[in-house]
Amino acid sequence: MFAIAVTLALFGFAALMLASMVRAEGRKMMAAMEGRSWASRQSASAGPVTLRLSPRYPASRPMRAQAGLRAAA
Repeated sequence: MFAIAVTLALFGFAALMLASMVRAEGRKMMAAMEGRSWASRQSASAGPVTLRLSPRYPASRPMRAQAGLRAAA
């Protein structure tokens, strides 16, 4: 019985926190869902970005196994 009460209390707390968040950020959420978010607007200075990646360590050359080591494997 105690576990049920604790579970219901946790669900109630989660519902209160969700309601509080929606109350505080509801307008921003609705604007984002409608596509009017500030993040959805691109600024005029934004352009393509080119990245050049080089390996941190050079690739090592393959090693030749000696006959004795090859037989042991």
